Amino acid sequence: MASLPKSIRSLTKDQEKVLASDIRSDILSTAYIHGGHLSPNLGVVELTLSLLKNFDPYKDDILFDVGHQTYAYKILTGRSLERLRQFGGEPPFSDPESSKADKFRNGHASTAISVAYGMALAKALENDKSHTVSIIGDSSLAGGISMEALGLLATDKKTRLIIVINDNGMSIGKDVSFMGREFRKLRNSRFYFRTSRFLSRVMSKTRPTKRLFLWMRSVKDRLRQIVLRPTVFESMGLKYIGPFDGHDFEELDLAFSKAKALVENGPVVVHVLTKKGYGYSPAMKDEKGIFHGVSSRFDEEKATGNDNFDSYKKEFLLAKMAEDKKAFVICPAMVFGSDLEEVYKRYPTRTIDVGIAEENAVTMASGLGLKGYHPIVDIYSTFLQRSYDEVFEDIARERCPNLFFVERAGLVGEDGPSHQGIYDVAYLRTIPHCRVFMPYDRDSFFFLSHSLWFTKDVPTFIRCSKDAPVNDHAEIERRNGYDIVSMAKRKKLVIAIGPNGMALLTKAAKMPWDNVLLLDLLPEDSLWDSLDLSSHEEIVLYDPYSTPEGTSDSLARYLLSRHYQGRYFPLCLPKAFIPHGKVEELYRHLGMDVESAYGKIMELFGKDNLAEKKA
Repeated sequence: MASLPKSIRSLTKDQEKVLASDIRSDILSTAYIHGGHLSPNLGVVELTLSLLKNFDPYKDDILFDVGHQTYAYKILTGRSLERLRQFGGEPPFSDPESSKADKFRNGHASTAISVAYGMALAKALENDKSHTVSIIGDSSLAGGISMEALGLLATDKKTRLIIVINDNGMSIGKDVSFMGREFRKLRNSRFYFRTSRFLSRVMSKTRPTKRLFLWMRSVKDRLRQIVLRPTVFESMGLKYIGPFDGHDFEELDLAFSKAKALVENGPVVVHVLTKKGYGYSPAMKDEKGIFHGVSSRFDEEKATGNDNFDSYKKEFLLAKMAEDKKAFVICPAMVFGSDLEEVYKRYPTRTIDVGIAEENAVTMASGLGLKGYHPIVDIYSTFLQRSYDEVFEDIARERCPNLFFVERAGLVGEDGPSHQGIYDVAYLRTIPHCRVFMPYDRDSFFFLSHSLWFTKDVPTFIRCSKDAPVNDHAEIERRNGYDIVSMAKRKKLVIAIGPNGMALLTKAAKMPWDNVLLLDLLPEDSLWDSLDLSSHEEIVLYDPYSTPEGTSDSLARYLLSRHYQGRYFPLCLPKAFIPHGKVEELYRHLGMDVESAYGKIMELFGKDNLAEKKA
């Protein structure tokens, strides 16, 4: 445990409290400077300290679900948060390349139990006696993968797997799941458990009182069956202990010592109660999820502009929900992040937050659509990929005309490869009937949203970037599926996508080539036909929001089918796990920012030749 403070196991309880306070200060200052996941990390400081006091992170396998609550773990395993989430700096989630204390790369919810069970099973087969510990939040526990893993664990008697339920009663905002309600019931039984532990300590001091306690405990066990129903874990056949106070070092140490004794005969669930945002009053009072993930300088008053795709979407949905009584909005756990609070407040009977359950959100939308409703699924691009099968089987195959707003389409920055929304066009392209569009300004957003409002018997996906809309741009002429910036039947053509695409075309509006902004990202051949592509000797596609397997390959397939004799240059994001960092830095690093793309086009088309023609 070379990276851990040598004295961590010998700290007094007072010293542990001081250390916990220092770690919280470090987390707060880091979030203030760089942004990040604030509340989840503040809530698990004592839990993390106790984990590292009772387990060896290099010998044992400690896995955090999602990984958005590992800041204290990073500090205590010898890492600095000085450049957290910055390009080339410490990753936002767990990453084995960052430290040997991290055992797998994460970023999405509900996977830690399955991964941990696989590790524990492998170790059992090798007679490895080290522990495997999975720390998972109460809301992630409600995810389908978690429940599938728990169902499998019930019959296991050989793996040394400890599942720590970090129960803070929150998802990103307030937890809406069945498991959340069950945990609230367990919270209400906390007096029972604390009284039992207190009596155990007091009455074990002398032989007579110890005998009395043992008799009382047998009565207690019978009483417990009357007073408390079995927990959901016990009903599944799993060993369960808790709940324990997740901010009390003595209780946490007791919990883990008990768990290590019980796990000799198979997996055990440890239920720990924490307070999200603990130690920072505004975060502790937050029920909306404002402090779940924060931007830098989060406590400063910032101007709340309405010039972004989220605000356009909110305005559109508020109007459409009033107009169309069949409209129904579904969002998996990101109501606050997607700026849908006002929509949900105004239309409570026609909106639902399904929690961390993307697959359910999509298939539920299918059921609504089949009954004549107009379901709108608002979902992050990176989370939509978890629902590939549901889109394939339950939406596209049923030809449900559902509308999807795909949030965070393109690079998202500091959250890194697990959250970059750059793959959806590519995988939706493999599913029949899916139509994908992307606006670049306010007008194109409302044009697409209105014109695509349940007018076709196919699912429609409107991608919304985190990039600012480009409302100040060159004049356009709108056609079916694209906007013309300049078209004079020149020999060279630039096709671009999204806000950065329009910024590029505006910059190049007076250059001697044709410029087209594509709205329909997976168009039918008739759209490509209307552009008369064969008349251009050189074609560039600038797509800073997707990998080559999306629109770029769609265009390449068309050109090949038409025996195109010219040259085609795709400028796209690479098919790669793009690291964390500010979006602007990532664009520059990848050579996909507007200036770099413009320079590449000048080189491809020939600077000298262009200069002569322009003159």
